[in-house]
This record gives sequence, structure tokens and C-alpha cells, in this order.
Amino acid sequence: MTSAPSLPPARLDPHAWIITQAQIELYGKAAGADDPIHMDPVAAKETPLGGTIAQGMLVLAVMGEYVAARIASPAVWIAGGELDVRFRRPVRPGDRLTIHATKADQASNGAAGAATYEIWCENQHGDHVVAGQAHIPLDGFR
Repeated sequence: MTSAPSLPPARLDPHAWIITQAQIELYGKAAGADDPIHMDPVAAKETPLGGTIAQGMLVLAVMGEYVAARIASPAVWIAGGELDVRFRRPVRPGDRLTIHATKADQASNGAAGAATYEIWCENQHGDHVVAGQAHIPLDGFR
């Protein structure tokens, strides 16, 4: 017998971490995202951004892991969850990032059978660096 999903919580516990140049370089090597703006502090210093920045997909990967770690069935998230976000500001080495998620009202729920959360990642200044929605299948809350 399959149990009914639990009610999705009003918010997911926040997660904070400090992004490092070493993380950026490891991700760049693994993902083939080795542009100088990410990997070469000397070259990146000469760009309009004034230094290296994290790959957007690195931050997005941490956001996906964040959701998976906060629901009862991470496999359900991996198989059917969705992040619909916008990258708003660059993330720099040394930034302290915090991910937050709060349940959206029912009217804004996109996918049937999913709970929609407003999700964002902010830096130490409170600036949203990534923001959007996470659609979490209700089966993930069992």
C-alpha cells in the first residue's frame, strides 16, 4: 500500500556556504566550463567583471542538491523535479551564499501533482544572485 504524500512544508530550511576559487576550478575542470573568467584570476581581473566568477551551473547544481536534501525522497526530485530560475548577479569567490525556499500560494502552482516553491540564492549583501521557482513532485514529501 502506498502512503499519501505529507503536506509540503511552508518553507525549506536555508543552506549557507562560502564559494571558493578551488570549487569553481574543480567544477570547471569536471564540466568543461574552463573559460578564463572562471579559471584564470589574472586574466579575469582585466575584464569588466574585475575578477573570476562562478559558473551559473555550479550554483544551480548546489540549489538542486539543496532541494534533494530537504525532502523525504530525493530520487523523486531527481526524476521529476524542476528548477525554473534566472541568474541575476555574478557570484564571486569568497561570497557567502544562502539558499532559501518558501512555498508559493496554490494559485501559482505550475505542475499538477507538484508543490511550487519560490527559491532564491542570495549573497552576503542580501542580493539575489539566482531566483525563480522549484517544482517538487508531491511524492517527494512522503
